[in-house]
Amino acid sequence: MAAELESQFSQESELVKSSGGVFEVEDNGVLIFSKSKLGRFPEEDEVAKIIHLVANGSQLSEAQSTAAASSKTISFADWLKGFLSGKAPNNS
Repeated sequence: MAAELESQFSQESELVKSSGGVFEVEDNGVLIFSKSKLGRFPEEDEVAKIIHLVANGSQLSEAQSTAAASSKTISFADWLKGFLSGKAPNNS
């Protein structure tokens, strides 16, 4: 995901490894996605959609709702495979 976000936004990103099932994404110090709060991993392109919407003037909560509603559902196995390979999962 870090590589995908870097290519879309031309900004450096950082992967901070942890344990215990934590998966959170921050943008400029603002928490934009939290697996612990939502109880799920992000859908394909959900994080990028949130960032785009906020950059275009949407409130964070509105951007999160819009991105979640418009994202395609993928299995955890496909998401993990894509995440580990550094590529977006395929929803075929």
